[in-house]
Amino acid sequence: MIKNYSFAVILSFMFSSICAFAGEKSSPAKSAKLIKPSIPVVTNFVEVAKKKQKESKKRIPTRTLVEELQTQDVAVIIATVRQIGKQDKGSRYVLKEFDRLLNSKYPTVRSEVLDAAFSFDVLKPLLPALTKCLNDPVEDIRQDAADIIGDIESRDMIGVFVSALTNQYPDVRENAEFYLLFWTDEDFTNAASWATWWDKKKNTFVFD
Repeated sequence: MIKNYSFAVILSFMFSSICAFAGEKSSPAKSAKLIKPSIPVVTNFVEVAKKKQKESKKRIPTRTLVEELQTQDVAVIIATVRQIGKQDKGSRYVLKEFDRLLNSKYPTVRSEVLDAAFSFDVLKPLLPALTKCLNDPVEDIRQDAADIIGDIESRDMIGVFVSALTNQYPDVRENAEFYLLFWTDEDFTNAASWATWWDKKKNTFVFD
């Protein structure tokens, strides 16, 4: 009987311990203290992207941009030129810097300047530099320069294209003829005839 009683006591003690252990594990209060959150905080990438986009649209003072163009770092120049293209329409100091950069030894810089200039409302001050670009060794630069010159509604533009009819590059000659036909409604068959006509009309020519 003693042995059986002792065995019963032992079983009772073990059962009580198991219940206590189970109760401790199932306690919400204790579980909250013992178990740390395993789910990481997820960044809201949509909100971050919107914030970055909003920051990129902020207007940077023109003076700051012009100062940044004084660097020798081509990557900085290109990034600055792109920013200028987004927010400037051809202010005086920007045109002065673009005139200088169109003579850059780096084709990528010249190309970026032309891309940005397409959005300008004021272009005539760039005409001398753009005219030089008609002789650029890079065809895309010559094409962009011709297209921008073709948007400058002035007698000087007509004169540039009349002279360009004898340019060394066929694409420049073709563009010159196209824009002359577009703006003047004249249709001469050779460069000499265009030159003779312009000699007579350059002081009185008006755009329709």
